[in-house]
Amino acid sequence: MIPPFLRNNYQILSLMGLLCFTSLFGGTVLTTLVITWRSTLATLTDVQWAGLFAISSMTMAVALTPSTLIAMISGYFLGWGALCFIVVSYPIASTLGFMVGKRLDHGKLMNSLPRSSRLLLVLEGLSGHQWPLVMLTRLSPILPFSLMNLVLPAIGVRLPVFLLAGSIGMLPRTLFAMWAGMQGRDLIVLLRHPAEGNLSVIFMLVATTLSIGGLVYLAQKASSALLEKRLGLANKGSKK
Repeated sequence: MIPPFLRNNYQILSLMGLLCFTSLFGGTVLTTLVITWRSTLATLTDVQWAGLFAISSMTMAVALTPSTLIAMISGYFLGWGALCFIVVSYPIASTLGFMVGKRLDHGKLMNSLPRSSRLLLVLEGLSGHQWPLVMLTRLSPILPFSLMNLVLPAIGVRLPVFLLAGSIGMLPRTLFAMWAGMQGRDLIVLLRHPAEGNLSVIFMLVATTLSIGGLVYLAQKASSALLEKRLGLANKGSKK
């Protein structure tokens, strides 16, 4: 027998699992294509780059191209001028992912959890702190962009917060990825060893520690506050 939680959420859970593999596959394919066509990419016009970023908005939404890799490649070829393309393509990718997540979930993920479960308590608590939640998940280098596009809408994050807080949270790692791309003198070395160098390693460790530590603290604080509120309401009800 399939547990009710898995049965009720098989669509979105299957997609989440698939995204973990497609991102790695897509990143490998993109790296190969960029290395093969690097001389052609270096001669593209702004209009042609705009077309590529439009395509990347769709591929990022479905985890075919990692967002950090897109920023790194953009920095290598366009420098800081790529930022104007990224600030448009990232929100488009986020919106597409958000719509897919909402369409697949319809509130089933939260409703399928037992009312007394610790996980539901944590998720409900986090949904009440949407701004820091979204910013921390977007800051983390180890939480895939496309996976969060599915998870955050499923726990009740609103689209305006999803886009605005997500843009703020992604800004540090996006700027760093662009800067790393601009510093790369050898494209092949840059794409095959993106974390090479002490500064890259330090940034990854700091960003990961801040985001994961912040999420753990936020989950504990939010769930404890919600639990105290429920106990208070229960005590009032028993007194009556």
